[in-house]
Amino acid sequence: MSIEILAPAGSLDSIYAAVRCGANAVYVGGSRFSARANATNFSPEELEKAVDYCHLHNVKIYQAVNTLVFDDELSDFLKAAKLSAELGIDAFIVQDVGAAEMLKQALPDMKLNASTQMSIHPKEGALLAKESGFSRVVLSRELSLETIKDIASADIEVEAFIHGALCMSVSGQCYMSAMIGSRSADRGLCAQACRLPFSAIKGQDRNDLSLKDLSGIDFIPELEKAGVTSIKIEGRMKRAEYVAAAVSACRAKADGKEPDTDTLEAVFSRSGFTDGYLTGKLGAEMFGTRRKEDVVAAKDVLPKLAELYHRETKACTADFECTIRSDERVTLKMSADGESVTVRGDIPQAAQNRPTDCEMIEKQLSKLGDTPYSFGKLKANIGEGLIVPASALNALRREAVGKLNEARIKAKRRPQRFVPVELTFPKLLNIK
Repeated sequence: MSIEILAPAGSLDSIYAAVRCGANAVYVGGSRFSARANATNFSPEELEKAVDYCHLHNVKIYQAVNTLVFDDELSDFLKAAKLSAELGIDAFIVQDVGAAEMLKQALPDMKLNASTQMSIHPKEGALLAKESGFSRVVLSRELSLETIKDIASADIEVEAFIHGALCMSVSGQCYMSAMIGSRSADRGLCAQACRLPFSAIKGQDRNDLSLKDLSGIDFIPELEKAGVTSIKIEGRMKRAEYVAAAVSACRAKADGKEPDTDTLEAVFSRSGFTDGYLTGKLGAEMFGTRRKEDVVAAKDVLPKLAELYHRETKACTADFECTIRSDERVTLKMSADGESVTVRGDIPQAAQNRPTDCEMIEKQLSKLGDTPYSFGKLKANIGEGLIVPASALNALRREAVGKLNEARIKAKRRPQRFVPVELTFPKLLNIK
């Protein structure tokens, strides 16, 4: 299996951008318990739409529930997790080890990914996460390629950041925002104080704590060869055009093509990018801030990027079987992705002029433009001298598409066992 391209999504538009530009998975936040509390995030209704859209396109969707959870929030946290599981979320991204233990007990079939905020940076940390019930570790952003490769040799899925903002502190260990403005990053409220003017030299106007964004896209083939499961793009608070640019660049590199890094830099950068942590080239060139020319450059590429996800993309091929017999209702069977549905129309009429033939049926059924399906094969069983209007065939096609969407969504929404949990620490931690 090729390496997973994991995209951020802070809105439904970003979901469409990620999926249509080639992401294999997306990660989102709900209305609470997300480390990006200031992002738009998803209401339960929006989350259901996002899950269904992703699953129709064979794209996985993970939910970040990666804040520290207070004692009086445990009940609400569990209710929110249960609802997301019922909607079809494929995995939870978790930081709080107590919350992770609760999820393991309450939703034993749900995959748990250890958040980057757990600061997993040696191989032993990944092995401990596996022993603790995690299926995947999201590595710290401050690691070298050699360290990432070493961790990837452990028997657990490894997710590494490939593009996006870097924290001045070690991932998940910054308390600057909490100290200065009482806004804790571990509660999803980082004020990005490191982006403010700070100077190590008195009297100079500098931004000595602001790092450029990471861009390691050139190293995707190397990471894939090393066994990294997923490459992660940071940016749930950024606009859909940014998601389109980052996913497109990663997709191109993963497919052996030349990525458009110029457009990626134009849509968002802080004086360019850095690969300092990956290559070990640490120093002044890693630092940068958002300049006026960076903002101006973005305006020029936004319309072009919006075009990348303007149209629906195809997820799978659909085959059809149409049966037209006298004195019987027209039957249309549509199959894709291991699922099949059958719809029925009216009884066909005797043809006064040209009867319905295989060519006419294919012409109508292949009109699958705004759907996730491309036209495959057609098997037509047609009686002599019968006609079915084009409008009737179109209506059957639309009905079949709707029913097949429902069937495929249902098939991908794995049943989740829910085990009631007593929310007291002795019970939660199995202490007798």
